[in-house]
Amino acid sequence: MEFEAITLEEKQQALSDLEDVKEQLTARGQLPAASGSLSVRVGDYRPSKFYFAVTAQQDAREKSRLPSRGLFLFADSTGSPCHSTLLLPSDDAPLHAKLYRITGCTAIIHAHTVFASVLGDYYGDNGYIRAQGLELIKQLGIWEKTAEARIPVLSSNGSISAIAKQLPQVVDTRMPGLILRGGGLYAWGDGIHQAKLRLEAMEFILEAQYRSLLLPAKPYPGK
Repeated sequence: MEFEAITLEEKQQALSDLEDVKEQLTARGQLPAASGSLSVRVGDYRPSKFYFAVTAQQDAREKSRLPSRGLFLFADSTGSPCHSTLLLPSDDAPLHAKLYRITGCTAIIHAHTVFASVLGDYYGDNGYIRAQGLELIKQLGIWEKTAEARIPVLSSNGSISAIAKQLPQVVDTRMPGLILRGGGLYAWGDGIHQAKLRLEAMEFILEAQYRSLLLPAKPYPGK
């Protein structure tokens, strides 16, 4: 399917959904200082050819003088604009494109949350953050009662293209998210609202993990 063949209604719905979720995340302080990026796939999908609406670069948004709702544009499977526009895709649009190819998801959120930032650095050398025994792990699609969730932590050193090359080795398709060390939390799903729920679940899991680290060692009875 060519971009022009995608209906106007589908494109408008994608932009509306992105704006709604962006406003919610901004209100929660999870997109501080105009950071982060969101995207939604539109039209038919093949790993080699697809399109998605994605956040525009901040400086391009300012130069374009568009109203507050003109913050997104459409990109192709390389992360490049697929229509005439003054806007430029967010710097990490190639990461969104790579994640779409790897996971087959339909929406991605890249946010900057406090506990993802703190624990991503704390556990960064381990390559993952482990969690177990929390009900919200089920929100990530992990239903086994004793399941262990491992959120991958990826080094943010190097260029966007260098980071993108690492994704196939780091992304676990059973875990719908990852942390870019020093660069935020990515969550994805079947639609932007599921991606948002998974972002919320991961941040809760990370906060619980952080607070557990602050507790003193508790002896068990008889020991």
